[in-house]
Amino acid sequence: MPDFTTRRTALLFVAGLAVSAIGPAVSARADGISVDHAWARASAGGATTGAAYVTLTGGAQPDTLVGVTTPAALTAEVHETLIENGVTKMRPAGSLAIPAGKVVTFAPGAYHVMLIGLKQPLAAGQSFPLTLTFAHAAPVTVDVHVQGLGHATPMEGHEHMRMQ
Repeated sequence: MPDFTTRRTALLFVAGLAVSAIGPAVSARADGISVDHAWARASAGGATTGAAYVTLTGGAQPDTLVGVTTPAALTAEVHETLIENGVTKMRPAGSLAIPAGKVVTFAPGAYHVMLIGLKQPLAAGQSFPLTLTFAHAAPVTVDVHVQGLGHATPMEGHEHMRMQ
């Protein structure tokens, strides 16, 4: 059986392939920080919460993601998914360090933007703006593309925060 490092490397490779298959590489950039591959799943039924995922690439200097907003929900927060004693939990992450030149991937089962109080269901094929605010860089707004409910996600249930 491969060791953890080998399995994790293989899973991260697969995640990269899955993220690249999500759709066009929607990108926005400010002060060296780029935000790419912004996507969300369509809402199920009358759900009032949802999640959005992005890939952040740090600029020349380290920075910190300090907030997120969107007109699609009453509240947007960076959350992290943790497994403690075999129980999966989500909690607000607060601010999130973006190391210089490193990639931080938000994905199901890891860091994500929690959308609380959706103003309308997220429908496949639509998009909505998401603004990310940083401690030093200017805010970045990107269009989040909503994928269908059956959309394959990168390595669901595995660790997804990736720093390269």
